[in-house]
Amino acid sequence: MKKTYIAATLSLALLGYTSVSQADTNLDNVGIYVGAGYGQYSFQFEDRENDIDFDDDAGVLKGYVGAQFTPYLGIELAYLNFDELNDNDSYSEVDGYSLAGRLSLPLSERFSLYAKGGWFEWEAKVSANTPAFIDISSTQEGGDVFYGVGMQYAFTQHWQTRLEYERFELKDDIEPDMDVASLSIQYMF
Repeated sequence: MKKTYIAATLSLALLGYTSVSQADTNLDNVGIYVGAGYGQYSFQFEDRENDIDFDDDAGVLKGYVGAQFTPYLGIELAYLNFDELNDNDSYSEVDGYSLAGRLSLPLSERFSLYAKGGWFEWEAKVSANTPAFIDISSTQEGGDVFYGVGMQYAFTQHWQTRLEYERFELKDDIEPDMDVASLSIQYMF
């Protein structure tokens, strides 16, 4: 009787382990997801007319929500808050929203590469002291195309992580280039 009980318990435990293992390896990576990330960005700005040259690095926080329609195609809405930059005579702060399409290339059930591109709607506050000791300050708004690439790894059906690079080239009067490298964690429903 005791041996039968132990055998039945071990069989149920093995069956439960097998079910969990099969559930974790049956990753379809399709659905609605939310995520948050942190990264570093490089901000480069040059105003030849006023003899201003600005180049600095800072952190960026991002939050996003998206939908992966197939393992290959998705869409994503994100908010990016770029930390304030200060280069002695110059100050800059940028934030904005992006909407992007995502093309993914699954390399395995857990690992995929992707490219994304879309529209970035932004607001920038820039202040600078010129060599003539004149303080120039302005708030700019605009929208521009951006693009990026990344890789994604699924720990489980629901929890995933991403490492990505994005390039923002703002085309308004300030014309800065921003390169962003970030690490994110996301939850897929």
